[in-house]
Amino acid sequence: MTRQVRMIAPGTEVAVAFAMFVTAVCQVACPADASAQVTRDSAGIRIVENARPAHDSRLPWRIDPEPAASIGDVFGAEAYLLHQADDATVLPDGRIVIANAGTNELRVFDSAGVHLGTWGGDGEGPGEFTSLWGVEPWPGDSVVAWNRWTWAIWVFDAEGAVGRSYALDSQPRALEPRVVLKDGSILGRTWAVAGDECRRSRETYELRRGEGGSPVEFGTHPGQEFHMGLGGGMALRGSLPFGRAFWEVQWGERVILTTDDNYEIRAYDPSTGALARIVRREHENRAPTREDIDEAMEDALQRTGLIDRRRLELALRDCGSIPVLEQFPAFSQLLTDPLDHLWVREATFPGKDRPAPLWTVFDPEGRVLGFIETPEGLTVFEIGADYLLGHATDELGVESVQVWGLER
Repeated sequence: MTRQVRMIAPGTEVAVAFAMFVTAVCQVACPADASAQVTRDSAGIRIVENARPAHDSRLPWRIDPEPAASIGDVFGAEAYLLHQADDATVLPDGRIVIANAGTNELRVFDSAGVHLGTWGGDGEGPGEFTSLWGVEPWPGDSVVAWNRWTWAIWVFDAEGAVGRSYALDSQPRALEPRVVLKDGSILGRTWAVAGDECRRSRETYELRRGEGGSPVEFGTHPGQEFHMGLGGGMALRGSLPFGRAFWEVQWGERVILTTDDNYEIRAYDPSTGALARIVRREHENRAPTREDIDEAMEDALQRTGLIDRRRLELALRDCGSIPVLEQFPAFSQLLTDPLDHLWVREATFPGKDRPAPLWTVFDPEGRVLGFIETPEGLTVFEIGADYLLGHATDELGVESVQVWGLER
């Protein structure tokens, strides 16, 4: 999901997206790092300790030099003009389903990027959305998509027909869907905030197995950090530059729920909610400086193109109140693939020239395999057995959803 700063003036809302510095069977043998150490603590939790791979090491996997499909045009048919394409997934038959939040539509394309149909739309009727927020595969060839704020979930079959709708009821409000597990269970959360100017959400997680099943509880965890203050005479609420966040993803038979405060990834048993595995990797914590914060804010504000120079100067003047955090996040994204590899994207520090995102890949047991780079400018949504699916924006601001071939 896109992290945003919102600057609110009378009658005006400007959304500022922070520029955060921010496959089939394995065809080549990729042995796990022999330096990984596996232990169990007194509670029986499996702990895997890993050294950091050599700086210049790379896995012998190959990502194609060009995307196999790229969906998104400047001009042409409406279906190819993407606006806030915030999520996407590939169905088992190769079709690509894009959640085009700007129009509240699910747009469906074949594997070559040819438009096949559009599901949903703007409204409050069956299969319609007022604020489309996510799309995930559902058992079989179906998908689920949900509405922001109400968190109403719609199930669409392989042909786009609406099957049913429900919400993950909880108190005091419905759970926000976060991860759809392979068996159709849905991990959801509620959250609350505390603190003054510098705040961090507290996020409580439950797993629901069907509409009437008993929930599995995972407790409450520290979530995303954000800042409340003034910028250029406007109320400013948004992600802290280099603020810490919380990550959720299914990994094999477990569910990862973990912060990026440190390079420690915590996986839970979805049947009991108990912590089952901790994976660590050697990592040097670094602290941002005041200059790092100021540069990040200026870059984020300038990238919007929605704020004039005078307001920019005022906002930057008042941004001096944004606190400097104790350390950078240890990583910036978590994903898994159908082979149960865990992909962890490296955090990028200011002044470090790394145009292509760098990922550490772990085997299903949590042992480091090595590094791999993904295409520059691609925000990865999904990693398949033999593909990457992601979002890119060109220098003109034109969005595209792309599929890149992956050979292992």
